[in-house]
Amino acid sequence: MPVSPVALAHALAAIAHARRSRRNARALRNDRTLQTLVTDLVAARTAVGMSQREVAERMWTTKSAVSRLESGRVARPTLDTIEKYALAVGARVEIRVRSAR
Repeated sequence: MPVSPVALAHALAAIAHARRSRRNARALRNDRTLQTLVTDLVAARTAVGMSQREVAERMWTTKSAVSRLESGRVARPTLDTIEKYALAVGARVEIRVRSAR
């Protein structure tokens, strides 16, 4: 049975998206700075005794989105997302530039 051009386009787009997602997830796992940041966010959440669901409610998102962020299964989170998470757990984000020397 022949495949319609629309179905083929959707299938190819899904394959491309899956490849990008895997590549982004690998990049995230290899980024130590981002790993440290996510670890600090999770530590801030647990220090105040909040669940992922409570953080999600304060961020106006879903628990699964918070879970993906914490596990590194999301392509690089935006600064906005990181700030929302920090605010939700009563923390703040500080950005610094340091000399390479």
